Amino acid sequence: MSPKISILAPSFNHENFVGFFIQSILAQSFSDFECIIVDDCSTDRNVQEILKCKDARIKLVQHPYNQGINASLNTAFENASGEYLVFLATDDILEPNALEILHQSLEQNPNAKAIYPQLMKIDKDNQKLEILEVARRSRYELLHHLFMKGNCLTSPGMALRKSDFAEILYPLDRAMCNYQDVQMHIKLLLRGGVVLLDEILVLYRFDERTNNISALNGNTFKRENMEKSKLMDTFLELKNIAGAEELCKSVFSREIKTLNITPNASILEYFLGRVALLSPIGLNRMWGYHQVMESYASKEGAQKLKELYNFEFKDYLKLIESLDEAHTKIYLKYKKYKRAFNATLTLSLVLCILLIALMIKG
Repeated sequence: MSPKISILAPSFNHENFVGFFIQSILAQSFSDFECIIVDDCSTDRNVQEILKCKDARIKLVQHPYNQGINASLNTAFENASGEYLVFLATDDILEPNALEILHQSLEQNPNAKAIYPQLMKIDKDNQKLEILEVARRSRYELLHHLFMKGNCLTSPGMALRKSDFAEILYPLDRAMCNYQDVQMHIKLLLRGGVVLLDEILVLYRFDERTNNISALNGNTFKRENMEKSKLMDTFLELKNIAGAEELCKSVFSREIKTLNITPNASILEYFLGRVALLSPIGLNRMWGYHQVMESYASKEGAQKLKELYNFEFKDYLKLIESLDEAHTKIYLKYKKYKRAFNATLTLSLVLCILLIALMIKG
């Protein structure tokens, strides 16, 4: 018989932690599960540590080359047979009653698209640091925060039905890295409500080497900037969801009052673009401006905006004011550096010519 729960566990270079993870899985009070660990071509002894476990419920799948977290989750899903799925990384640890509570919550909330537990941060030595609490918000509040500001949910221990994963999430976008879990949250919330538990069920491994300010100022920050537009595009899936207009009215009631416009399913990009222009996040506003641009680009689109919103070219020109001075500063800074570079290049060429002239004369 198929197990009730399948744990999907991407794993990469967790040699020092995967043993603790497996121990916590085997110690669960709820035993009707399988744990599918996908090793994403680790370069340490991660696989050897996993193979030490002889319990048939722990199943190892190895990628032939490194493919990323979403590819690993896709692989784990493709090998899963449980009715319910739980997402975990193999450097985390489950509390002994975690699967029991998650199973109970899924059974008691048949319409929920996902269950989210509370987390406790731990360090590399398994020492508890602090609670990483998920704030209590309604479905509409969560969607509003995700659209206007950013992530407000966690993914370790997230549980959902296999059928919902297949219908809503699969296959996960392999190119998404920093925002891969945020994209999942948005997709699920667009289709229904979620349950936020009070219980701390996951000890979440917090690595100070990769979760600090210096890291956020480096490649992590740059990847987030590159992924943001694609993440915001996820909200465009509203176009294919029944009741999209009413959902938008519930999520963006304040913005609707401010803008004095209502959503229209036939040109939802324009509405979302105008709302995004009210975001405190610059990249969100830039995305919003581009949505309005696309909506106005064709003759048919411009005509529809005139009919529905009395929106004309002069109104389009005014929207640039929604993009703050930071964009102007970036442009001016670019021009300054360009002038400096050109001046340096010119000076270098002059010096080279003088040097060559002196050599010839000598």
